[in-house]
Amino acid sequence: MKAPAISFARLAAFVAVAEAGTFTAAAERLNTTKSAVSQAVAVLERELGTQLLQRSTRRLAITEAGEAFLSDCRQLLAGAEAAMERARTGHAQPSGTLRLTSPQGSAGMVASWIATYSKRYPAMRVDYVPTDRKLDLIAEHFDLAIRVGPMADSGLRAVVLEELGLWTVAAASYLARHGTPRRPAELAGHEWIALSLLPAPWSIDFERGGRKVHVKLRGSISAASTDAVLQLVSQGAGISFFPSTADLRAEVEAGRLVRLFPGWASGRMFLYAAYPGNIAPPAKTRAFIDLAKEAVRSAGSQGAAGV
Repeated sequence: MKAPAISFARLAAFVAVAEAGTFTAAAERLNTTKSAVSQAVAVLERELGTQLLQRSTRRLAITEAGEAFLSDCRQLLAGAEAAMERARTGHAQPSGTLRLTSPQGSAGMVASWIATYSKRYPAMRVDYVPTDRKLDLIAEHFDLAIRVGPMADSGLRAVVLEELGLWTVAAASYLARHGTPRRPAELAGHEWIALSLLPAPWSIDFERGGRKVHVKLRGSISAASTDAVLQLVSQGAGISFFPSTADLRAEVEAGRLVRLFPGWASGRMFLYAAYPGNIAPPAKTRAFIDLAKEAVRSAGSQGAAGV
């Protein structure tokens, strides 16, 4: 007797029910009806000749056979998705123009990635716009944005490149003139350089071992550019904090900046690549994201961790 053909839709329905816990939640995840999901799982059980789910009026439980089958299903579905992705993009070479943006404070890092990208794909053109303004990628026809900050629910697809800490830093020249604050609370008596783009530019929260400290800051300078704030801090004009990117870690390691309060956490951010669309990005975009991942891994293996 010929075995029934594999139905990835029925496998996906079973996995969705097992993970979501109910047929209703699984149907919402798959954007279909509860009855369609229930029927798909029932057909799958008949084809296998075994019960995968134990149903009752109050709850849904996965059987022992279902547990074993669930692991295999996940592997099958992941393999199928990977194969489709390779088929979509594997044959394509990056071509055309890549329109790319990033914050000004990340321009040095991103420029080095672009240099490597251009050497690797000499036929590609790159249009790079470093700016601290939050651009509309779709309206302004950008292929990719490298961003630093919390992962915003913007409707864009995002790939995390690195998780970052926030480092409070100052130039040695500033500390020589004004003294080095030993505790976060002492920042209130120092000159703070504020990034005016932040929701609360004149306050900062620290935490260590469950203890939280809220500091109200003072200062005479604010700027709407991360790069400008960093330049002011580097020139000894005051203290500020920045995501612990590879560029900032290099400044600290070289002694050009001094990190304050290394035992205290003041929040976490992400370095990530964002692109528009609900499908896999084109080859030119995927190639740049892969290159950025390589560069971040390499920098992380050579330098200090960004915490």
